[in-house]
Amino acid sequence: MGDAGPQTPPLGLTEGAAALDSLGLQDAPPPREIKVLVTGFGPFKSFLINPSWLIASALPSELYPSTNPSAPRAYKITLIVHPSAIRVSYSTVSKIVPSLISQHDPDFILHIGVAGGRDCYSLETRAHRDGYRIKDVDDADGFPRSESHWKKEGVPDLLSVGWDESEVMRRWERGVQTGLKERGFLGPVSQTDSTTLTTSTSSPSLDNAVGLNANSNSIWGSSTTATNIAAAVATARAEGHRRRGVVKLSRDAGRFLCEYALFESLSFRWIDAHRYIHPHSHPHHQHTKTEAEAKTEAEAQAQAESEVDVEVEARKKQLALERLGKVAFLHVPGWTGVEDINRGLLVAEEAIRALIGSWEDGFRKNMGVGSGAGPGSGVVEVPLDGRAFTTQHSESHGQG
Repeated sequence: MGDAGPQTPPLGLTEGAAALDSLGLQDAPPPREIKVLVTGFGPFKSFLINPSWLIASALPSELYPSTNPSAPRAYKITLIVHPSAIRVSYSTVSKIVPSLISQHDPDFILHIGVAGGRDCYSLETRAHRDGYRIKDVDDADGFPRSESHWKKEGVPDLLSVGWDESEVMRRWERGVQTGLKERGFLGPVSQTDSTTLTTSTSSPSLDNAVGLNANSNSIWGSSTTATNIAAAVATARAEGHRRRGVVKLSRDAGRFLCEYALFESLSFRWIDAHRYIHPHSHPHHQHTKTEAEAKTEAEAQAQAESEVDVEVEARKKQLALERLGKVAFLHVPGWTGVEDINRGLLVAEEAIRALIGSWEDGFRKNMGVGSGAGPGSGVVEVPLDGRAFTTQHSESHGQG
């Protein structure tokens, strides 16, 4: 009864606000938004549960360049995850991928798929136009799309990503290794950096975990023995996550739906950009003002509208050229355990941070569209060690 005054905000909220105040960030303008479209695939063949969709659907709605909350945030990454798993069908991918790109107008596109023949996570670096002979879940192949659309549009038989492979790999590896430590995959965070185990001193956290103290015995013997066993289990678990947390690049996406989806997105961006680079090859895309010029009434209004149209068209051209090659495909192993999905989620998040961060910092391939027009920033590409690429097939039978 009586006036209790204003409600007390949650502790975390007040602490967060105080932190923002101390950093002088509360009055700062909102960070620039970078939109990333993300898709995952549904079941096929022996994969009744597709881990690519489990990982994609678990992604947060937003990511920031750094996991450090006090780090400057020049931009935020908005993840637009398609709400359902994409059917492993050529016709479905041909319809839904262009539709999603047109609908969401993303700055970057990331497809996630499963590679049953690999024991590492891999980012694909190129995709082919032809050769999709493996049957999908509808018992169809990818031949019609290649013949009826891509060839008619003049799309080359091989398209590469536009991001700098060496820089993305460097950032991705570093982010995953840091994330494995920070998220406890390598053991309790406070003990992650410990590299030695002793038999004379027990670990309090491990003792508590197994319900022991310094003076107790168990079916395993003394508390020291139990502690050593628990430590050995923790060490084996950490080693398993290190072994299963390896990231690689790949030049062979498998000539199945994964590579098909990658080429679908790469070709969408290629066609869009080349309609501006070579307008005479795409007359239906050229901007014309003949109707506006033919009008005799409201000339001032027509002129103003024409200027707006020119600005809009210039912006579209800038975006089309800048987005050329901003596509990635992440192949994940076929593991579907809870820890596997959580680790895969970490790997996917760090891949996104590496892709966006390197691009924003100017690390891009020269895509041959001219200086100042999107990719081709003049950053020297560092040659990659061959060990950065996986030699494993995307599927156990050599296709995927």
